[in-house]
Amino acid sequence: MKIYVIEFNQDDPTKNTARKMIRMKLAEPTKRPQGIVLNPLAERIISIDDKTSFEKEGLTVLDSSWNKSDESFFRKFLKNGRRLPFLVAGNPINYAKPFKLSSIEATAAALYILGNIVEANKLMSVFKWGKTFLDLNRELLDSYVNKKEEEIRQIENNIINSIKDG
Repeated sequence: MKIYVIEFNQDDPTKNTARKMIRMKLAEPTKRPQGIVLNPLAERIISIDDKTSFEKEGLTVLDSSWNKSDESFFRKFLKNGRRLPFLVAGNPINYAKPFKLSSIEATAAALYILGNIVEANKLMSVFKWGKTFLDLNRELLDSYVNKKEEEIRQIENNIINSIKDG
């Protein structure tokens, strides 16, 4: 399992989850995207369809600040880009905000969706609040795991519509 991080040094280094993944040898730093690139602007949603690519080439996380990265920044990384479906943050900075995940939350969610549940749990155990992220999203993650992209898209649409309909 190969996880790569492209660091843009935009966050507080003491709170940076990607940097901690690198320090703990859970990810490797890189300058170029490798394999699947987690990108919130990608059209495609990560799914079981990506499992072979992940196993062969790995997963790259773009470690940038939500407050300092605009749309044009993420547009540079659309090749092999995949976004995550609807999930909420469990980290203290963006707690319960939809789609605003930390790098480690995004990585763990991708692993979970690809069927690597044990690895996702192990990754989140690095932070005190890691279990919170998994608990907040357990039902969603379980509904996405090992599903094809179109199935995940339908589940996500149903969730968003139910929120809108309140």
